[in-house]
Amino acid sequence: MRRVQDRNLFSRVGDREYLRAAVDALSGLLDDLGRPDGPDACAVRVRAACHRRWALERLSEVLVTAPARRPVVLDPADRASLSSVQGQPLTPMVTSGAADTTGLSSAQVWMPPRHVSHAHVHHHTDVGVVVLQGTAITVWWDRNAVLHELVQRPGQHLHIPFGVVHAAVNPFSQPVVAVEWRSNRIFNADNERVRGLDSDVQALMAARSVAA
Repeated sequence: MRRVQDRNLFSRVGDREYLRAAVDALSGLLDDLGRPDGPDACAVRVRAACHRRWALERLSEVLVTAPARRPVVLDPADRASLSSVQGQPLTPMVTSGAADTTGLSSAQVWMPPRHVSHAHVHHHTDVGVVVLQGTAITVWWDRNAVLHELVQRPGQHLHIPFGVVHAAVNPFSQPVVAVEWRSNRIFNADNERVRGLDSDVQALMAARSVAA
């Protein structure tokens, strides 16, 4: 029986990040296979090595023909502000269209005194927040719908893994200024409001405002 030849799956792919991910995935597969035992395992390793080579070759072609990439400095004063899905005033900074980014975005965040955001979730995007001024409280819900809170002060870094429902609270008399980073090239592209939880946030806000 004539052996069917593998087809180059990457010959027309132009997405650099997809190709990088394919190379990483195939490299991991080859590492897991190690020295295969048996003809079937050997065939799988040969095909994986072949596809990895094709992905690397196509990635090299794409990088050579890609336009020159340039660093850029962005000033919040020159960027338009908005109110996000979660009801949070912010100014997108590093984002597609303003910077040549493939997997990272950022925004300048301003939380007025006594401000509460809506509960929301980023299904595929990690979030990092650095508070520059003021004190913020992040509330989040675990898989059992139990509410937790994290207090964040100037200079401290917060990480919220993707898929974690959360909200931001500023129960204090001073505004909060922060920088938020996301693992998404379009800031605010992966953001869904979660209804039915805002009463929990409002209750926490009322309790903390008394203490503040």
